[in-house]
Amino acid sequence: MKPNKFVNLIGGLATAFALPLILLIIIPFVRQSDSVPIHYPEGQEIEGGVVAYPDATLYRFGSSDFGAQVYAAEGCAYCHTQVIRPTYAGPDMWRPGWGGREEDGLARETQPLDYSLEEIAPLGYQRIGQDLSNVGHRITTRELMHQHLLNPKDIDPDSGMPAYKHLYRKSPFGKGWDPTPKAEALVDYLLSLKKDQPLPEVASTGG
Repeated sequence: MKPNKFVNLIGGLATAFALPLILLIIIPFVRQSDSVPIHYPEGQEIEGGVVAYPDATLYRFGSSDFGAQVYAAEGCAYCHTQVIRPTYAGPDMWRPGWGGREEDGLARETQPLDYSLEEIAPLGYQRIGQDLSNVGHRITTRELMHQHLLNPKDIDPDSGMPAYKHLYRKSPFGKGWDPTPKAEALVDYLLSLKKDQPLPEVASTGG
């Protein structure tokens, strides 16, 4: 291969990799890296005294931060997403409970700031199971969430989700299983997944 053709080839390959990297990763990262919470207008604060979006403590409780690490370590993101897509990109908003609390008029698509308080945005690799952006509104009790993790087929006989029995130990009192600290933390995290905090007007209009 002639030197000039080789240079052109390398230049073309570099451009093919560099442009997507710059446009899809670097520029969005720079734009979002200095994002700050958006305050609600006076008199429009939401219930509980929440004055800004996103709120760091609105849904976090117990050991949900540790549970996020368990979620990652167990590979949950390989089968579950945490992204409610815009209506032009998919039917997520028409799936009951996926976008949030439809009955309260609070269902919505996810926004970049929804992930700003998380160390890693758990967008997910593929969607084999349900989207979990708002699973804390669909499964609301610890007992049911533990049952789902321990034996998913008890909830849905056709479920392809594996049982996470390694996060539980047999009860020393006979029947049943007791959750380990990891299982409790994972349940805390899953119950905290409620990406439907009302948007301030400036955020919802893109202003």
